[in-house]
Amino acid sequence: MVRLRGGVIRLLEEHFKKSMHWFVCLLHTNELPLKHLLVYLDGTTHGPNSFSGTIGKQLKLCDMPVVTFQQIEGNVLPNIDPNELSTDQKYLLEMCKAITTGQCSTDLGNHKPGPICHSWWLRIANLIIRLYI
Repeated sequence: MVRLRGGVIRLLEEHFKKSMHWFVCLLHTNELPLKHLLVYLDGTTHGPNSFSGTIGKQLKLCDMPVVTFQQIEGNVLPNIDPNELSTDQKYLLEMCKAITTGQCSTDLGNHKPGPICHSWWLRIANLIIRLYI
């Protein structure tokens, strides 16, 4: 979809001959910095389920066992009700807690984030963290 010439919002603007406000999903907006960083560091993608660079290719290795990893100190994570989070969001929260404490439970280590999909950048963030530990 080329936003300048196509897309639903742009076509509506042309039909009504006036600019319209573009509401963009904030979850998608939050994922864009990771997408741009990964493209910058690793190169362009090779389709919807693969990467061309070394970082992206290593994400397929995320089913390896958890090893001793270096704790990364960070701010205290807020108390969030896990029932209000998606499965990928819960996994990300638990993985961040594991990295800040330096301890990963066996259950969390055995949980697999799922396959690579370029439309789910939150899952790619989970795969990167999983690769770290």
